Amino acid sequence: IFKPCPGTSGEYLCCNYWVLNQSMNCPFNCSYCILQYYLNNPYLTVFTDTEQIIAQIRERMAHEPRRFFRIGTGELADSLALNEEGHFAQPLIRFAAHTPNMILELKTKSYRIQSLLQENHKGKTILAWSINPPAVIRAEEHGAASLPQRLNAVKLAVRAGYKLAFHFDPILDYPSWKTDYETTIQQLFQVAPSSQIAWISMGTLRFPPDMKEKILNRFPDTHLLNPEMVRGMDGKLRYFKPLRIHLYRHIFHLLRKYGGPDLFVYFCMEDPETWKAVMGKAPDSNGELDYWFARHLYHHFPGLLTEPPRLNDYLHFNTPRHRDQS
Repeated sequence: IFKPCPGTSGEYLCCNYWVLNQSMNCPFNCSYCILQYYLNNPYLTVFTDTEQIIAQIRERMAHEPRRFFRIGTGELADSLALNEEGHFAQPLIRFAAHTPNMILELKTKSYRIQSLLQENHKGKTILAWSINPPAVIRAEEHGAASLPQRLNAVKLAVRAGYKLAFHFDPILDYPSWKTDYETTIQQLFQVAPSSQIAWISMGTLRFPPDMKEKILNRFPDTHLLNPEMVRGMDGKLRYFKPLRIHLYRHIFHLLRKYGGPDLFVYFCMEDPETWKAVMGKAPDSNGELDYWFARHLYHHFPGLLTEPPRLNDYLHFNTPRHRDQS
């Protein structure tokens, strides 16, 4: 149930995130969602033995007491889509509140966070939202909360003192993307103070080649597949690198324009060449990127980490760089 994020591989830089698969499957029906490829079971499954889950986390973290773990529950499910019915997240929030070397991220496309607002999270839980323009949400994120609903939930999270994160992933290429993303990002920073934002990720559309047929069968009216794509070194279909860089540069500029220079922005599963082309720098390894997170959290949220992070405590997760031709 508790394991390293499977995105951690040699082809592209990944951040050494840890995933907690407390739930499987999702009530939302996003056209680009990779769960339609990986999961054959249509049923929603929730593992309710929280004590066993927490024991697994404790055992793993005991091996690296000097490392700061970022842990999330949103790999195989939306972290909060069903929480109002079962309150599955609350025991994890309480555990994180009293565990020094971790922070919990609950990632969602939902707006239903009312049951979390009274939790004594002690600043150790991040409420995170996947963000896209309204046109993308309407066309591709079927059943998920609208952008106004998500932004209203962000306001509630801010008032409750939660740290925030936002994921622009997948960023999509379509005719009005530039103006749509600018309006969306401008609206986001009207409700989300940069001082409470732990991190923001960017990633473009990518999926295994065999998933293309499933998308067309399930969503025959989608425009998701209109742009030309190429197979990357991880075997997934992606936009061509020049297009990815073009999209990223514009989004990164908008994040800096409206959110300020101190935001921690990173790529999900991109190569060092793309990092440098957009941000002017790239971590040397997955381990160094993991350290960058810890260093940022230490300085941005005084008291969150009990001591300054040390690079050597993260480098044993190093993954060598590879050259990406796509």
